[in-house]
Amino acid sequence: MSGQVTPGRIGIAVASGMLKGVYGHGVLSAFEERGLRAHVYGTASSSALSGGLAAVGLARHTGVEYWLDAAAGAAHKGMSQVVLDSIAQYGPVLREGLFRPSAPEFLLATSKVTTSAGAQATQGPEAKTLGRQLLRNVFTGDRGWVLENLATAVFSSRAIPGGEEPRLTPANYDAVAYASTRMLHAWDVPAEIAGEAYVDASYTCSCPAREVAAKDVAVLIAIGCDPFPLFRDLYASEEIGDGSALHGAPVLVVKPDQDLKDLGVDYAAATSGGLVKAYELGLDAGHRFADRHGELLGVPSGLEEDGA
Repeated sequence: MSGQVTPGRIGIAVASGMLKGVYGHGVLSAFEERGLRAHVYGTASSSALSGGLAAVGLARHTGVEYWLDAAAGAAHKGMSQVVLDSIAQYGPVLREGLFRPSAPEFLLATSKVTTSAGAQATQGPEAKTLGRQLLRNVFTGDRGWVLENLATAVFSSRAIPGGEEPRLTPANYDAVAYASTRMLHAWDVPAEIAGEAYVDASYTCSCPAREVAAKDVAVLIAIGCDPFPLFRDLYASEEIGDGSALHGAPVLVVKPDQDLKDLGVDYAAATSGGLVKAYELGLDAGHRFADRHGELLGVPSGLEEDGA
C-alpha cells in the first residue's frame, strides 16, 4: 500500500433537502468509515443533524434510523414537532461533542429576519401563506421579499465572543438548530434566537459552501441531494460548481446521479424502502468519492486496503 498523504485543511458543506438529506447522511457515513474527517463542517436546515453527527463521529452509528423516524412522524405530528423531537433526542450528544476543544469547527446556517414587518409576517398567522408564496417565487427566481427582509446568519462553534460572527454555543444550539429548519409553509412553531425572529436557512443559504471555504480550507467538499446543479439557496443565486473554486479552495461536489424521488424519497414524504435505498446510494457514492480523490484528501484507497 502506498504511503498516506497528509492533506491540508478539509472543509465539508452539506446542502439542505428535507428528507432527501438522507443521501448526504449516507455520504458522510462513508467518509466516516474511511477515516475522512473535516476540519470544518457547514450545515443548513435538514443537514444540521447529519453534519453534526459526522462532526462528532456518529454519522454511521445513527445511519438511516433518524430519517425513518422523521418520515414516519411527518405524516401525523407535523414537521415542527418532528424537528423538535429530533433535537430532544440527539441534542444532548451534539451539545456535548461539538464544543469540545478537539472538535472540528461546526457551522450552522440560518436566515435572520431583519425587519419588523418581516418578523410580524413570519411569526404571525399569515406565515404559511407567505411561505407558500416564497415557494412559488422559486420558479420565477423572485428574491424580492427575501432580499428585503432576510439576511444569512451562519453560527459558528468557534466564533469569538463579542465578534461579528454569530456564536453557536451549548446554550443556544437547540434554538439555532430549530430555526435553521423552519420552512414557513409547513412549520407551525415560530423560531426565535435570543428573542429575534429567524426562518429556514434555505431561503438565503441552503449550502454554506462559501462560509466553509472562508475558513482557510485547502479543499472544499460540497454534498448535494439532487442530480441538478447545486446552488447556494432556493432561488439559485449562486452555483456551487464541481471543479470551481471558492476563496482559493478547489470545490469537489458529491451528488446523486438520479432524482431520489424515483426511489421513493421526496422533500416532505418518503417510503421506508426509498430512504434505505437513498442512504445506501449516498454510502456508495461516498466510498467511490474517497477512492477517486483519496490522494488529495489523505484517504487510502479501498482497493489498496483490501490488498488489491
